[in-house]
Amino acid sequence: MTETQTPDTIAHLLVTNVDELVRIHLEDGQLTIPTEPCRGGTPATTTVSVDYFDAIVERAAIEDGGLTLCCMDGLHLPASEWVRTGLDRHWHADDADLRSPFFPPRRMLEVWASREDSLHASDAPYIFSHLDEIPSDSPVITEWASNAPDRYPDRPPVPFDRPTLSVRAIRAEGVTDVRGFDRIEVGQISRVEPLESIAEQPTAPDIELREVDLSPPARHPEITYKDLDPLPHSDELLGAVFTINRHAKRLGAEADTAYRRGDGAHARAHAVRKRALYRTKTVAVHRFGRFDPDSIRVARHTLGDGHELLCFYIENYSYHQPPAAVEPDFLEAIAGVDDRSELPAKEINLESSTETATLDRSLSAAISILRDHGIEPNEYLDQRSVEDFTDGFEIATTF
Repeated sequence: MTETQTPDTIAHLLVTNVDELVRIHLEDGQLTIPTEPCRGGTPATTTVSVDYFDAIVERAAIEDGGLTLCCMDGLHLPASEWVRTGLDRHWHADDADLRSPFFPPRRMLEVWASREDSLHASDAPYIFSHLDEIPSDSPVITEWASNAPDRYPDRPPVPFDRPTLSVRAIRAEGVTDVRGFDRIEVGQISRVEPLESIAEQPTAPDIELREVDLSPPARHPEITYKDLDPLPHSDELLGAVFTINRHAKRLGAEADTAYRRGDGAHARAHAVRKRALYRTKTVAVHRFGRFDPDSIRVARHTLGDGHELLCFYIENYSYHQPPAAVEPDFLEAIAGVDDRSELPAKEINLESSTETATLDRSLSAAISILRDHGIEPNEYLDQRSVEDFTDGFEIATTF
């Protein structure tokens, strides 16, 4: 039977053998392995008999002022060891997403141990026998000594818990929000044995990942002006576009406020909805042009910061558009030119109101009017929901 080492000895051997080969012996000769990918809840597991596995230590550190041993994905196993131990079993399900570029398969195990619970449960006088095999210059001791509160000695007064091993189960196809359920504790370490060599070096899995377009979404909708359906210049439709424009400004202000208070999830949700409403406005304005371009007037406005906007006057309403959002065919149909630089420029002081309480119609009523004419704001959302990564909930962005 393999001799069991103290947790502090295991921690010392790991942090002083980074980039080296080791044999990890398992407590009770057992490993708990996931048998299926993570589908949003905790995957099913089974317990198998495994005395040890070989790996390279890629990351290992004493952190939190000496309180924690952290090896985040720190042990890299060769392919043969991954298979021999059964840790590959959850990769073989029909819906295992091995080609995900965001959560690719890796033969890694995490190691973690803490002193915190023992520290809170113990009082002086302390017994330091857990450090008998640890050199005085080991990070296990020096990290504590550099950060120890005054009420504690300059050596760790309590031992680490038995270091645990965890694996990140592969995700099933289409699963992105796992809320930590993909992290499976697979066993505990009884001993670490440095090795001179192993039969197979660890490598990344030979799996071709999916190609993903990581370019940011287009700021403005793609429009082919001649293919658009005309949109009548009725007061109802013109007022609906005015309403969604005002609410887009409100959402922009609310996004800024949420960012300042540290609420990133709601800030992102407001920003996503704001962009969708502005894109909806752009489509509607172009469709107004298809109905009666001769009745629309356009002006080129310059702002004090050097930016330009094109302003379209339709009946009793006016709508600003960024030049990049305006199709040249639309501009030519209205002004007889397809290059805005040919229009006279006028400097203005743009005051954007975010007030919506006095509008004639609500946002939902305005959207309903536009939907009756084939304009759907949800088609212009970058995403249908936003995840709060801290608390693990989602915020719907749809209208």
